[in-house]
Amino acid sequence: MATLNQLSDGAGDVSMNLLLNRDQKSASLFTLVPLKIGTGVTFSLHAELELDAEESELMRKYQFAKAPLVLSDPIDDLKKAFRPAMLLGIAAFIIVWFFASFTVTLTLSLLVIAAMTVVYFRALREQIVVSDLLGGGRTFWCDSIVELIQKEAYLEWISAYLRQVLESAKTWDDREIIPIRPLPKGDAKQSILNALHYGS
Repeated sequence: MATLNQLSDGAGDVSMNLLLNRDQKSASLFTLVPLKIGTGVTFSLHAELELDAEESELMRKYQFAKAPLVLSDPIDDLKKAFRPAMLLGIAAFIIVWFFASFTVTLTLSLLVIAAMTVVYFRALREQIVVSDLLGGGRTFWCDSIVELIQKEAYLEWISAYLRQVLESAKTWDDREIIPIRPLPKGDAKQSILNALHYGS
């Protein structure tokens, strides 16, 4: 099912669309991504942004595709990816050890851990960059419907933010006059104190 996050400018025009496709995997004994052993249901949310020609050109001109929309700690993301990869590596070690030497078994297990760490890092990382939502989009995995709904709302919010950034980019070359009016004495004093506190 697709929904549209339609963000309007002053004229009421709509250009950027957020396409959301929900899916779920029925109960099964094993799923690889995300790693699940035992019965259960896994929910997925595929998100993709559709841009018009002007927005695509702004993306290219200002290299927005590389910009992060959501920041996360890469170490935490790496730990989250390493745990399931380690389990698969141990399983591979136990299985292969019956058919090969210790050296071959250990080498293969380490390769499994390294490869699957990369796979899980890309699939489960919290960081979202603009390019994740372009050119085919990205799939997000959720453990419950509540988490899926929260992820939908969050993706709509960051898409709205991106749309406003693109709108601002249309007039970055313009000259703008912003009047700075004096504040009442009490407000001016508080503003100065706030500025000093912010700068410290």
